[in-house]
Amino acid sequence: RATRAVASSAAAAGVAIAALVNPGVLRHPHSVLTPSTTAPVPGRAGSCRRNRVATPFVGVAINPPVTKTVQSFASATGVRPGVVEFYTAFLKPFPRYEAAQAAGPGSLPLIQVNFRGVSLASIASGHYDRYLRQYAQAVKTFSCQVALSLGHEMNGSWYSWGLPDTSPATFVAAWRHIHRIFTAERVRNVTWSFDPDHVWQPAHGGSWAKQWWPGPGCVDWIGIDGYQRPGETFDSVFGRQLADIRSFTSKPVFIAETGVEPGATQPAQISGLFRAVKRDHLAGLVWFDINRKENWRLEGDTSGLSAFRRAADMLHG
Repeated sequence: RATRAVASSAAAAGVAIAALVNPGVLRHPHSVLTPSTTAPVPGRAGSCRRNRVATPFVGVAINPPVTKTVQSFASATGVRPGVVEFYTAFLKPFPRYEAAQAAGPGSLPLIQVNFRGVSLASIASGHYDRYLRQYAQAVKTFSCQVALSLGHEMNGSWYSWGLPDTSPATFVAAWRHIHRIFTAERVRNVTWSFDPDHVWQPAHGGSWAKQWWPGPGCVDWIGIDGYQRPGETFDSVFGRQLADIRSFTSKPVFIAETGVEPGATQPAQISGLFRAVKRDHLAGLVWFDINRKENWRLEGDTSGLSAFRRAADMLHG
């Protein structure tokens, strides 16, 4: 399968479009999603392998412990995740151990940094610059490629980094400020992932992703969060927001969090989800393998697992 280069923030948009139309091996703007050196797993011998994310990828969102949980998912589904997503809080140290556990088998760590209890206006004004420089240096020292997502689902109304607590202008200013610090610290092993929610209707607590867009110079990927319940389809959940995103950027798009509620229609919905990823030339999807509000976890779900295995085989067929 041919490889295509994903455009850097300064590269021509046509290259990025080619990568979406003919998804092959997803290349990072600064490198081929390949660490230049190794990063030992703290506390034991080992290193992260030289890796790159083949598209369309299948990833998993989990809670630590990373190794045990990823092994459970891989054993159940027959899929080695190309992306391993987990969550941390702003002001916490860089989660080196968890990132190394994800990167060791060759997956890309996708770290969701949440701003609970933190003013984004204070971030933008430089109040947390010392912490940010330390975090940036820790990522740089880690060496392996990582993806960072800042304040996911910012276009919803359920987090403090979204409306009504935080305006789009403040969110964008904070994102750009963080990106500037990483640039000043010469951190080159980060894939910046902008991850809005699928909801766009103000009446349902959502808004268009473009209102929160930090700009092409400081975003590499766009991930959309969204889940299917009985009667819903990929197009009914993701269609409008996906169209909006593609109206203002040609950056690679993937589904950053998703799941299908168990039930009679679940197998068909899972199949439709994977078919749409292929049809719409998305970079991949990340399954939310955590039971939160609904039973999204696949382990123990015989019907869901069977459908997931078939769909994953089809995606790479």
